Amino acid sequence: MTVTQQDLDGFYAFATARLRTVGEDLSFDDLVIEWESLRDRDGFNAAIQEGLEDVEAGRHRAADEAMEELGKKQGLPTE
Repeated sequence: MTVTQQDLDGFYAFATARLRTVGEDLSFDDLVIEWESLRDRDGFNAAIQEGLEDVEAGRHRAADEAMEELGKKQGLPTE
């Protein structure tokens, strides 16, 4: 994964704020794990929101239909 200056600035701001509020009991690894978790959560929330908007707009289909199509594409046996 390529790291950008924006990534470094974001981590620095996050780590600085966490150290001010929690104190210096956090390790560097703890800070990295928390920061990555927050970034992942934002991405997951955005994907969920996009999915909800798709459903509301009628852009969806039944799960069994999608799974059947996926099985055919992958050459899986059908029931």
